[in-house]
Amino acid sequence: MQAGKVKISKLKNLVLDRLSSNNSDVLVGPKLGEDSAVIDFGEFVAVMSTDPITGIKEGVGTLAVNISCNDIAANGAQPIGIQQALLIPPNMSEQEVVAIVEDINQATKNLGIDVLGGHTEVTDIVKQPLVSCTAIGKTTKDKFITSSDAQIGDDIVVTKWTGLEGTSILANTFNDKLLKLGVKKEVINEALNLTKDISVVPEGLLGANLGVNAMHDVTEGGLYGALYELTTASEVGFKIEQEKLPVHKVTEIITTALNINPYSLIGSGMMILITDKGSELVKKLNKEKIKASIIGKITPKNKIVRTNEGKIEIETAPEDELWRILKENNK
Repeated sequence: MQAGKVKISKLKNLVLDRLSSNNSDVLVGPKLGEDSAVIDFGEFVAVMSTDPITGIKEGVGTLAVNISCNDIAANGAQPIGIQQALLIPPNMSEQEVVAIVEDINQATKNLGIDVLGGHTEVTDIVKQPLVSCTAIGKTTKDKFITSSDAQIGDDIVVTKWTGLEGTSILANTFNDKLLKLGVKKEVINEALNLTKDISVVPEGLLGANLGVNAMHDVTEGGLYGALYELTTASEVGFKIEQEKLPVHKVTEIITTALNINPYSLIGSGMMILITDKGSELVKKLNKEKIKASIIGKITPKNKIVRTNEGKIEIETAPEDELWRILKENNK
């Protein structure tokens, strides 16, 4: 099988179609486009999500905590804590393990949540540390949001920039290559620092309070992949303007140097919010010092990107550009 996120058609055939629903307290279970489960606890609901961090060695703790909590926020819930599974290769030093644990602890401090437990194991099944986090959060039953309720005519609002996480990973993994390609050291350093913007918890909670129709955090597959998943879950389409898609200046420099499409680059740090009050939402987000913009509309069916040359139709979830370049460079 191809490395990376399992394609939607295979995920449905290999996994989702083989799972049963056995408990009526589960309000949202495994479904295309939904990253979290929602469980009924009376007045409140619990929201749970699991994410592993693969493909990188540096900063795995920060990414694992934030990405799993981002999923919770995309359902409009307040994260409470995480459980971590840490798989360590035998050649890893104790000091390196401590660094990962301290990284995890600092990330939880930043979010005001706790490490609730987990599992730590040394195994030769992995070649580099693998951190998998399960996050749990809560909200009231009338406040939780899904990816599957986008309405035709809604505005598509995004926060921050596309490809933030991927830009940081590329700067770390291809540091020497980027320097040889003429990318300045200060650009690489700025890219490495983009992980400070990786949390989308604030915009997720704000979106829920304003009553958005749907939300989805951008991860593997980038902005195009996340939009494909959200609109597939909602059984609708989209039309967006490529010139309106926000790209950070260092992302533009690095992706151009490496010949990468930034819109299909793993992009934790960006939230997609679907609402019939796009302008109002953007103003509210900006007031909270969260960069936001309207990039298009929800449509009945086709998934269209308008470009200066014409249009592109997104017919399937794209392969993430990070996996492509890692494979091409034997990383």
